Amino acid sequence: MKKKDGERGPSYMELTVLGSVGTQLVVSVFIGFGMGYWLDKQFGTQPVLMVVFMLLGVAAGFLNVYRAVARGTKSGNRPDNNH
Repeated sequence: MKKKDGERGPSYMELTVLGSVGTQLVVSVFIGFGMGYWLDKQFGTQPVLMVVFMLLGVAAGFLNVYRAVARGTKSGNRPDNNH
């Protein structure tokens, strides 16, 4: 459906970026959890490495979110707050 002149709303591209950011956050946490779990099994250090790698996954996920937001604001894709 086409937008009328002057009508602002999220484009499909913006929605795609928003969805991928959430997915990246969740996936990075699960990858960190999985790596830590596997390393704990290998070295018998339950749950130390699992917690450490899960926290690293959280940090990596938030870094991805920060980069995506910075990229979006840099290109001028800020929502218009002049309602």
